[in-house]
Amino acid sequence: MFEEKDYLMKMVKEFTAAISKLAGLKAEKNTEESQEVLNDTLKYFTDLDIKVIEALPYDILIHKISGNTINSEKHLMLSELLKQQADIYELKGETLRAKNLYIKSLNMMLNVLMEQNDPISEPNNKVDELLEKIEWHNSPKESKVSLFQYYELIQNYGKAEDVLFNLLKTDEQNDAVLRQGMAFYKRLSQKDPAELQKGNLPMDEVFEGLETLKQYKK
Repeated sequence: MFEEKDYLMKMVKEFTAAISKLAGLKAEKNTEESQEVLNDTLKYFTDLDIKVIEALPYDILIHKISGNTINSEKHLMLSELLKQQADIYELKGETLRAKNLYIKSLNMMLNVLMEQNDPISEPNNKVDELLEKIEWHNSPKESKVSLFQYYELIQNYGKAEDVLFNLLKTDEQNDAVLRQGMAFYKRLSQKDPAELQKGNLPMDEVFEGLETLKQYKK
């Protein structure tokens, strides 16, 4: 037990040092050395290379580094490394490649947060950083579905509603999203009005949203 804990602490310390070194190199706009450090760090902690992480969907990447078990530490490390690689691409002006990896990093981060047993009581700073890098309303459907669920978990009901209606607007025939939306409003209708007010979605807007979704079903 202690050996496992010591190993984890050592791994976190080494990873933090690598990210700190990358931050310094990126601040200097030294993209060549940044890429070398990123490649080495990626290989050391995940046994993957950049060609693989760019080619594969995030859920396949999760499986490749942990198999059938949930390994939150490795998933969070890979999410961070995806972001670091995206930062390097952004510095080099390769915006499309950067956005692709920012989205993968976000998907992985949200997946980890929602798989954990601990409740999410406040916004995650890393998620906020990634959202600043992408235009979420133009992100893939799977990203928006996860973001909708995440916002409900952190009790930011107003933003959850924004994502929900964006999903319905871009894919009005999506019955699964419509069912999720109906269930969302029904859950909120059972909550304390003060909690809803704090989450930027007052009770009257909850019932208004529910009625709006009923129109989608017709």
